[in-house]
Amino acid sequence: MRRTGEPAGRGDGLNRCLPSLPLPVHLERGDMTRNLLSHTCAQRERALAEGAPVRGNTWEDMGAGLVDAITGLWPAPVTATGG
Repeated sequence: MRRTGEPAGRGDGLNRCLPSLPLPVHLERGDMTRNLLSHTCAQRERALAEGAPVRGNTWEDMGAGLVDAITGLWPAPVTATGG
């Protein structure tokens, strides 16, 4: 059973591979990850549809860049903000 305030599935699947983070940070980084994936794919699709230049030659290149970025996002230090 999931504890109150814990992300759904924590301890399962992908969450098992993530660092232990305070709940607000975990949720925020989840939002960042979703935005990074969605916006990066949408920008590439738009550029391809318009015939504009795209970074990376293939979807695989773009995917590798996304994996690198997301892999760096999750273990990044948590800065105390006092708030």
